[in-house]
Amino acid sequence: MDVRYAKEVRDDLLVSMAWLDERRTGLGDELESEFYAAVSIVQERPFSFASDHTGYRPCRLRRFTAVLYYRIESDIIMVMGLFVAGRDESRLQDRSEP
Repeated sequence: MDVRYAKEVRDDLLVSMAWLDERRTGLGDELESEFYAAVSIVQERPFSFASDHTGYRPCRLRRFTAVLYYRIESDIIMVMGLFVAGRDESRLQDRSEP
């Protein structure tokens, strides 16, 4: 399946990476690697994750307290957000596609 990203996902990732790098240099890069590893898992097994209260499918990153949210549209995986350390997922409903 093809993967596409809501326009806000890039900002989610960059803000989270910067926040982590303030805590320890290089930690943001580790988050980025984990994020793309999660995208690969979702791409390989998109139906492995059930929808939750947000209406999207959450995939938790292995190492960080972060969740990648996505939905499936025909043959496309639409990544809608990356939320780290308890950020409010209700903002997902306001997100748009590219």
